[in-house]
Amino acid sequence: MGINTKGKRKIVVDGETYYWFVRIEKDGGHRIHIMTEDKKFNKVYPMIDTEVSVTPEYISKIIRDIEK
Repeated sequence: MGINTKGKRKIVVDGETYYWFVRIEKDGGHRIHIMTEDKKFNKVYPMIDTEVSVTPEYISKIIRDIEK
């Protein structure tokens, strides 16, 4: 079963489709959640600088850094 894509943004990086969203956790920290539809890739990335804009380029850089 795939993921619920409602409220998530779609991005394609190197031919693979990912979905991502930003959530503010109970501790007040911002986290970027990135996953594939089949859930084989499911990562949570903490945002150190909450003043930075979260753009598709920023997300693709995170994905490529994690995949190395």
